[in-house]
Amino acid sequence: MYERKELTRKQVDDVLGGDGAWDNVDQTATQCPVESCGFDKAYFFQLQIRSADEPMTTFYKCTKCSHQWREN
Repeated sequence: MYERKELTRKQVDDVLGGDGAWDNVDQTATQCPVESCGFDKAYFFQLQIRSADEPMTTFYKCTKCSHQWREN
């Protein structure tokens, strides 16, 4: 015999800022990696997601097609 019990999960904040992550961010000149877009402007922000001796990670979002990518 056993009893199945559903456990509730904790609410966890989004590490990258959630819905408001792209509010009030800067723009830069970089090319979108999507072949059909290729636009040359993107929003960006940087976060330290690894240890302090590693470089910051840059997150991009294309201003035209909203594709998101990141670079070390």
